Amino acid sequence: MSMAAADPAPENPTAIAPAGYTALGPYPSDRALREAALVLTAVSVPHAVSYGAGGGLLLVRDADYDRARTNLDRYEEENRDFPPRRVVERPRYGGIPWVAFAFLVLVAFSFVTGPVAKPTGPFFREGSSVAALVLTTEPFRAVTALTLHADTSHVLGNLLSGALFGRAVERRLGPGSAALAITASGALGNAANAAFYSSLGEPHASIGASTAVFGAVGLLATTQLILGGRHILTPESSRHWTEYASPLVGGLALLGTLGSSPSSDIWAHAWGLGAGILVGLPFALFARRSRASGRWGQLAMGALALAVIGGSWALALAHPLRSAAS
Repeated sequence: MSMAAADPAPENPTAIAPAGYTALGPYPSDRALREAALVLTAVSVPHAVSYGAGGGLLLVRDADYDRARTNLDRYEEENRDFPPRRVVERPRYGGIPWVAFAFLVLVAFSFVTGPVAKPTGPFFREGSSVAALVLTTEPFRAVTALTLHADTSHVLGNLLSGALFGRAVERRLGPGSAALAITASGALGNAANAAFYSSLGEPHASIGASTAVFGAVGLLATTQLILGGRHILTPESSRHWTEYASPLVGGLALLGTLGSSPSSDIWAHAWGLGAGILVGLPFALFARRSRASGRWGQLAMGALALAVIGGSWALALAHPLRSAAS
């Protein structure tokens, strides 16, 4: 492609730089050659195009060389990183998947409790989330119910989904923060579910970690919104609003899919999702203020999550002993 020139270049297309002209280039592609020619046209530098062994050349008069070179260098510098590269999310934590291991422990615990049809101890009797008891004398059931499962398929389903969403939360908040946030979301979801059924005057009991799994989805939605700025993404990155809403939309789609099962407690899932969104606010705001993920802080929050679960079971299993003593 040849651009208009005030002074015609020599007719010999193989000439590199005839007398009175200086060659700029070579340019490895026609696109690069056209862009450079347009730059010179924009700044009114007369030029012509020629071709040599290495590619296309721009020929400018010797008197215009400095101005042409300066503008071309400036254009190249300004467009060095254009188009900008897509920047993916940089995780706060990329180490061992502790949250996935925590969900794996639920599988082991299911062998201790046995299935709900053939329990091996008082676990289901004392640990299920019975609405009337959660709201009165035994709030710890909102936590213990998260660790109980009806059968193998129930616990394996929660293992797969919990490990997936839990790992995503862990990468954003760190392992300890993620474990505590997911536990709190599940417990709050069970408490809200108990309050909902009690308001309807209906007796209700539930078990399973799926409330916490949906809590993890809610946590993802909140962290996507709050941490989607400079602390998770580089300043040059930008996102469409749909990318912030995608975890919530995905959670609602998952809610509809799992809610189609007759044995599914769809309201527990829904309350878990809402609880995750709510619980995610303080955790995401804290993470936003501190980019670094402190080891001791993560250990402390992970230990607190473990203490909440262990302490809840201690209270639950001590309950029949207190009843027998009285």
